[in-house]
Amino acid sequence: YVDLALNDRVRDVFRQRSMMIQSIRAFLQSLRYLEVETPTLQPIYGGANARPFVTHHHAHGMELFLRISNELYLKRCIIGGLERVYEFARDFRNEGVDKTHSPEFTLLEFYEAYADYYVMMSRVEEIVVGAAEALGTGPTIEWDGKSINLARPWKRLRFHEAIDLYADLDVSSLDPGELKRLCDQKSIEVPPDGSRGQILIELFEQLVVSHLVDPHIIYDYPLESSPLCRKHRTHPELIEQFEVYIGGMEVCNAYSELVDPDQQREAFEQQAGFGRGKAEEVQPIDEDFLYALESGMPPTGGAGIGIDRLAMLLTNSNTIKDVL
Repeated sequence: YVDLALNDRVRDVFRQRSMMIQSIRAFLQSLRYLEVETPTLQPIYGGANARPFVTHHHAHGMELFLRISNELYLKRCIIGGLERVYEFARDFRNEGVDKTHSPEFTLLEFYEAYADYYVMMSRVEEIVVGAAEALGTGPTIEWDGKSINLARPWKRLRFHEAIDLYADLDVSSLDPGELKRLCDQKSIEVPPDGSRGQILIELFEQLVVSHLVDPHIIYDYPLESSPLCRKHRTHPELIEQFEVYIGGMEVCNAYSELVDPDQQREAFEQQAGFGRGKAEEVQPIDEDFLYALESGMPPTGGAGIGIDRLAMLLTNSNTIKDVL
């Protein structure tokens, strides 16, 4: 509060963050998205691979979790006939703290029935560019000593293309054993029993992400990346997922959503074997959500944008704590 009272820059960041959120809200509402609120205390956590905070409800004598994501509840809204929904959610993940991570953070998630990940790519571009315009920053921003051009269209690369381009590695024909030897040569740690997709994800994060300064949409990820995403329409070993990277950090994660209840159950069960998270981070099976899917969910596109990271970029703030 003393810093806030004495430092004009700190107050400006407060105002800019508010303007950014207002811009995003106005854009989504112009497309007839409905703003909703979903539970923060959840009996089963899900929607991401992360370790949750655990609490206890004394009146009911039950264990509850602070949400790590609002994804599965927003999908219930889609199932219930609300075809376009969004929420600015405070999420909680019981993990470490660094320049871009906080155990408490704000995530915008939005879902649109009868859309896919290509539609979501355009939505995310429009949201970010519109927010920058609302703050008067123009298409070029300065962040962490880097000059970043936000002008559309953003560069789009398939996951394997990004590894080929920025790590100078053709991994398309390498089997898990060859990939592990490659990681050993480059001092990249991977699980000894890691699948091919899991090893590729580690390679990407270690060798590619730092090169993604101007906005990049990286899409068509390995199957192991998420249990909540639809399998690729032509490549069964891939999923219809994309992530947006700006300034060398992930800002958005989005899918063509998996809507088949049988495939969803199978994906939940398989993730324990090859999911992105550690054993304690794998999300449990949510039987109620599977039952909801059986009621019928239309083809849907969904996206999540890290509001704090976007605020970091648009206010030229070096760490996430400066915008929380």
